[in-house]
Amino acid sequence: MRHPLLFPLLAGCLALVLSGCGRDQPDDAAANDANATAQDAEDADAGEAGDDGDALPPMLSLDASHLDPLARGIAAENAHLEQAVRQLQAADSDAAQLRALAAMEAERLDAVGAEAASLQPHAYRWLRDALYEHLGAVDTRVALEAQYGSIDTTGMDEATAAKARREAAEVMAALPDPYADLDPALARALRERQVELAALRTANIGLLLKAVDG
Repeated sequence: MRHPLLFPLLAGCLALVLSGCGRDQPDDAAANDANATAQDAEDADAGEAGDDGDALPPMLSLDASHLDPLARGIAAENAHLEQAVRQLQAADSDAAQLRALAAMEAERLDAVGAEAASLQPHAYRWLRDALYEHLGAVDTRVALEAQYGSIDTTGMDEATAAKARREAAEVMAALPDPYADLDPALARALRERQVELAALRTANIGLLLKAVDG
């Protein structure tokens, strides 16, 4: 029997993966200043208070040096999810289902990925979601290019065909370039590793969907 917590838990994880909305960086200058001040204070007290897992990280920016750690982290998340899915599918009691579900919680996945990436959980989550947002934008552009890049006007009269081509051209012209605003070194590294990184993200989404269907 599927546990009632399964769908909302995994739906939340999927929403974060697909939208990249898990990043908790401040959105405005005032919030940035306040968080920077708070972070400075926490850093100054680190020797006395120890590691604070709930503290916001300094402002981060995805760069090419992050791709290797992120690839390790996402691969570790996927391996962890594969094991949790197997446990969920084999669960024969509510307690066993709950143990499998706990292993799929977003915070647990962040911790697994962060450890493999040798990053703090907040930093790992922010950087991974920034990467996922970029990969999602690339997927969207590829899908729209496939749909509008070559319009089949077979059977259309010339006026209708011209209108279809014009509308397709307008869609294509309006498509944002996911690489346009990136640092050149990051853009180059992402292009070189697009297939690898997209496969990791796709596997992550597939495992979460498999858990929902399971």
